[in-house]
Amino acid sequence: MDALIHSRRPSIAPLRRRRDSGDLKTLLLLWLSLCLALPAMADPVRNVLVVYSDNRLLPANLEVDSALRESLIGAPGRPIELFTEFLDRSRFAGDAYEATTSTFLAQKYASTAPEVIVAGGEYALRFLVQNRAVMFPNVPMVFIGLSPAEIDALAPLPHDVVGVPVAFDYAGTIEQALRFHPKATRLILITGANQFDRRDEAELAREIARLNGRVSVESLAGLSMDAILQRVRALGPTDVVFTPGFFTDGAGRQFSPRESAQIIAEASRAPVYGPFNTFIGAGIVGGVMPSYGEMGRDAAALVNRILDGTSPSAIAVPASTASSLQIDWRQARRWGITEDQLPDDAIVRFKTPTFWETYGQVALIALAVMLLQTGLILALLYERRLQRRTAEALEASERRMVLAARTARLSNWIWNVASDTTANGAAMSAPSVPHAPLSKEPAAVDFDQVLEIAHPADRDALKRAVRNAVDNDEELNIEYRVVQPNQVRWFAARGRLEQGSPARLRGVAIDITQRKTAELQAEQDRTALGHMTRVSLLGQLSASIAHQLNQPLAAILSNAEAAQKMLRRDDLDLDELRAICNDIIAEDNRASQVIRRLGALYKRGERELRPVDVNELIRETLGLLHTDLVTRQVAVATHFASNLPPIEGERVQLQQVFMNLIVNAADAMTSAPEAERALSIRTRTVGTAVGVDVTDAGPGIAGDALDRIFDMFWTTKSGGMGIGLAICRTIVAAHGGTLTAANNSDKGATFRVALPARAA
Repeated sequence: MDALIHSRRPSIAPLRRRRDSGDLKTLLLLWLSLCLALPAMADPVRNVLVVYSDNRLLPANLEVDSALRESLIGAPGRPIELFTEFLDRSRFAGDAYEATTSTFLAQKYASTAPEVIVAGGEYALRFLVQNRAVMFPNVPMVFIGLSPAEIDALAPLPHDVVGVPVAFDYAGTIEQALRFHPKATRLILITGANQFDRRDEAELAREIARLNGRVSVESLAGLSMDAILQRVRALGPTDVVFTPGFFTDGAGRQFSPRESAQIIAEASRAPVYGPFNTFIGAGIVGGVMPSYGEMGRDAAALVNRILDGTSPSAIAVPASTASSLQIDWRQARRWGITEDQLPDDAIVRFKTPTFWETYGQVALIALAVMLLQTGLILALLYERRLQRRTAEALEASERRMVLAARTARLSNWIWNVASDTTANGAAMSAPSVPHAPLSKEPAAVDFDQVLEIAHPADRDALKRAVRNAVDNDEELNIEYRVVQPNQVRWFAARGRLEQGSPARLRGVAIDITQRKTAELQAEQDRTALGHMTRVSLLGQLSASIAHQLNQPLAAILSNAEAAQKMLRRDDLDLDELRAICNDIIAEDNRASQVIRRLGALYKRGERELRPVDVNELIRETLGLLHTDLVTRQVAVATHFASNLPPIEGERVQLQQVFMNLIVNAADAMTSAPEAERALSIRTRTVGTAVGVDVTDAGPGIAGDALDRIFDMFWTTKSGGMGIGLAICRTIVAAHGGTLTAANNSDKGATFRVALPARAA
């Protein structure tokens, strides 16, 4: 077995080498196939032929060709091969020349047939249309630089020939020249001698007719260049020259239009204008002219659409290539044209930029940087000064706050929600602890200690208020009592969560025991004064009480005597006796009601708020005062509003108010004649309140007394105490209303009570 294995080993290496050699050959073949396939996979090259009417060095041809190459060659996704031919029409022409040229071009491009042909000029388009069957049948064409008149002369054009017309505005250029030189009296027109130059001469003759004789016109057509130069050197300040240039002068010398225009402009003693943008920089002032570069870009756009598959007949072309006024600034300054004379849309060439035009942006940036640095420095200085003033103000404010806190016996505290501790609870817990100034960070104290010394009735409210302030981020504002060994004291605490710290509640506390004691004493004094006032009216109401009780008592006595007589008779009428008993009971109840009402009026106790009908309350009060008013011979007129809403109040106290006002009104009319003692009581609705007006016909209130009439212990009555109106205003204010007094316009005074209506 080992011998067999060893005998086979020498054959393994050659076999492996042969396998490796085969793999290498396979890889080489794949690589060559890929290299050969890549060109085939690339986008095919599209051929475009451009045929110009004139020679290769014509400036217009150079500008158009540059724009075409810029717009066509290098376009992503479409490789284009651009071929160029020049017919040089100014030197060569005739049927034989055209036949030879067409045969030559057909053979030259037989293997590289163009997909689109561009015709540069009228002559090139006419040549291509007439000979396309020989050269390039059915190849679409795009023309450049043809005026509408030239297009009409070649019409009808085949459906696959498109282009953007161009209008060379001879008349517009001449009109603008005359606006620049309003003193001009003569226009000099210079054209050449060959057939193409004579076409310009005819075009100028048509355009000059639009001037309507504004200036005299002199045409220098077909002259030699020497004769032209001799004439232009003799021109004066009232002359203007226009020339489209020419190819041939009268002596047969050949020029390009730009070259001829440049020679004329250099020799002329008058400003020279032209219609072609290629003349700018050759010495002319300018003109209204289209751009040959724009013509090339318009043509390139049409070529791209045709190469994309759009039918030429389906392409909507612009009406014409746009024209604009172009000016050589050097020549404009030479002939006295100012910048103010230039239209806003004029294109000014060769104008030396000013300092601001050249370096304006850099200068502005540098100035902005300097201003910014200056502003920053000033801001820093101001900020530093402001910080110093703020620090001084804070220090002064802190001193004032410390003084105010000590004077008001304020202390501040901090409650840490997480640990349920509060800081400096001095004022909250024990007033004997020295108060810490507000500028000092308080020491911590356990919040449970504050709850322990709080009054048992206030603990839950205190804890709920603090928790609510923490949970809802609301202001804490609570008053509570603190139990001390010998007394109970009141404290007011106000605070809020610290900003940025949801677990800290900071606030201030103040001892309000004296205020609470004063409020309680004031309430007691007010109740006592009200009681004294009600008692003081007892004497005045004695007659009324006697009158109201006398009637039911007299009726009871009469019925009792009648019953006693009936009992002596033998024929006793029981029904009549029952009626007499019922009358006795009714009159007794009537007397009891009078006594109860009067007893409630002079009873001392707490207020009990209930719905009160103001109209009914006034009627009842007038009933109590009826005898007194009759005795004083006071006529009462009431005007009660219907649907008057009820109010919320203590009936007895409100009755005391109206009784005081009615009695005071009757007192005010004591000195008035009996026939003029009129008292008016009116009720009304005033917004959400109920109003009561008590008007008398007395002498009114003296001017200086109006300001003091509601003061305690101030009175104009000889036997008065001066507390009635003060208590009335206090009672009305306690019910949330107002009591005012004013003199009437004729006589007397009116007291107005306004009480809030009861909520539904």
